Amino acid sequence: MTEASASPAVAPSAPVPAGPPPAPVEEPVHPSYIAAEAVARTRVPMWVMPVLVLLPFWGFLYLGAFGERGHEEVLDPLVLGQQVYRAQGCSSCHGATGEGGVGPPLAGGESAITFPEEADHEEWVKSGSGPFKGQPYGDPDREGGQRGPAQGIMPGYPSLSDEEIKAVVAYEREKL
Repeated sequence: MTEASASPAVAPSAPVPAGPPPAPVEEPVHPSYIAAEAVARTRVPMWVMPVLVLLPFWGFLYLGAFGERGHEEVLDPLVLGQQVYRAQGCSSCHGATGEGGVGPPLAGGESAITFPEEADHEEWVKSGSGPFKGQPYGDPDREGGQRGPAQGIMPGYPSLSDEEIKAVVAYEREKL
């Protein structure tokens, strides 16, 4: 074998047609009124799927974080009574420790001496001294006589609940 026969044969090149080059193919622009199915969409990334699944659950928990709680705190009646005594302004007339001032003293058991029955004391707190203006009030057998005459200065507290009235009366009788 000769060297010439060992080399592959080179084919003559094909003639290049003369003329203008082919025009580039442009992607069609889809107007906004073409239906979405006609436009190819990209897929949603995989990391978005768990987020979309968990989002409603998170929203439910988030909304549940607001609002009323199901449990009530149980307060000691004397603690509640002290809070009501201060919040309703009883201390402005009767003193912070019940020593008296514009209103009569409540310390040292004075309120229990004036009103031996708790129910009478509770009614006094609820109605105030207005209905008894000009009249003596409290226990007629009290040492030194009844208190009074009532001046009608003490306001009534009908807006307080029965629990709050009982608590403030217990505080005035036991703690002051």
